[in-house]
Amino acid sequence: MPFMFVGGSLPLDFANTVSWHTGPEPYDHLQTPADLADWAQQAGILVPAGTQATLSAARELREALFRSFLAAMKENSPDPGDLDTINAHLRVAMGHTRLTPDLAWGWDDQGSCDLAVWTIARQGTELLASPDLRSVSICQADNCGWLFLDRRHLRRWCTKEGCGNRAKAARHYQRAKARRASPSQR
Repeated sequence: MPFMFVGGSLPLDFANTVSWHTGPEPYDHLQTPADLADWAQQAGILVPAGTQATLSAARELREALFRSFLAAMKENSPDPGDLDTINAHLRVAMGHTRLTPDLAWGWDDQGSCDLAVWTIARQGTELLASPDLRSVSICQADNCGWLFLDRRHLRRWCTKEGCGNRAKAARHYQRAKARRASPSQR
């Protein structure tokens, strides 16, 4: 299944693996360990299909990051339980982080099925601790819940083609309905 990468940041794209995240019926696109491996591969993280435990860890981290990004957007502190979850995943990830001979970050086990979770833990905490956190926005479509970086603070929708077009069509429908309901001005 092709995933959408519209967040401008890997941890935000990972949070966006749930559609309608803020609505009454969110849909989790990571149903199986193979789904997580597919997402990771499309994100450029080559991992084998993992286990149910890896999928559960990824989902737990995703939800803690999502809630923490939302709290930060409202200028609130993240929930201490979410920070505990994120920090627990970060400790595991940092235990596998290495400096490579070309002086870049790398991992001690490039073939681990947990590599996606480690990567998201490290990059998610980096985003939470960076000035870019002030640029995290949420799609203005009702219940969409997708997050994205908006450094210029001009973007309203996760995508113009999706939520943007739906909002435009809804506005057009409401204007046309109002015109039909109002008496003629002739």
